[in-house]
Amino acid sequence: MGHVADRLRAARERAGLSIQEISESTKIRASSLEALERGDFHRLPGDFYTRMFLKAYARAVGLPEEDLLREYDESAAPARPEPVPLPAQPAPQPLDRPASQPRALLRWPRRYNAPVAVVAAVLLLVTLVSFRDGDSSNAATAATVAAPNGVPEAQPAPVATSGRTPAPDKLMIEIRPTAPIWVAATADGNSAIYRLLKPGEHVTIEALKEFSFRIGNAGAFVYSINGVPGKPLGGPDEVREFDITLDNFQTYRK
Repeated sequence: MGHVADRLRAARERAGLSIQEISESTKIRASSLEALERGDFHRLPGDFYTRMFLKAYARAVGLPEEDLLREYDESAAPARPEPVPLPAQPAPQPLDRPASQPRALLRWPRRYNAPVAVVAAVLLLVTLVSFRDGDSSNAATAATVAAPNGVPEAQPAPVATSGRTPAPDKLMIEIRPTAPIWVAATADGNSAIYRLLKPGEHVTIEALKEFSFRIGNAGAFVYSINGVPGKPLGGPDEVREFDITLDNFQTYRK
């Protein structure tokens, strides 16, 4: 973090610019710019705004934006803990069977073999006869169901019923911010909005399947989905990420 801050300060001094001049050109508060130069990134309103501030500062002093952001990401990434080896588990020991207890074998006495075979044959014959009689009875019953003139009536096809509201053909979101708010949104994977919206603006975007949003100052994000007002997504200065799709858009409506 310290190296990123040193690069920003050194570039500004080489350019002969003051913090106030950078603030006027980037529209970023001087206190936030000073926090960048000191490396106090925890004093900024979140990682999303920190990255936006770094890009704007880099453009103002002539530094490569992507290199600076990559260096910031590498510095901010938490160190991965070393894996803790699991203790070795003892191998299961086979159970010894006492020699005095041999396996019991199920055997049927020979004198019962013939009677059992006869009973099994009789049961099989009764089952087959019952099955055939049942089929014949069902067929006769179906044949006798007819209209008065002797012609069988056509049974109406069952009507499928479902309480679910059909999904719309597309999604349309209208945004009317009540305060300045940064909005980054994609529609079906394509960039739809990537800028600061001001109060009083009216922005409409459409998608066939889904939207993906990342917003700052969630309390100022006032919106509607296909004409129905949406639920609040957070408070002032809160950063939110969310997806609105054909499957879940009902949960975002009031």
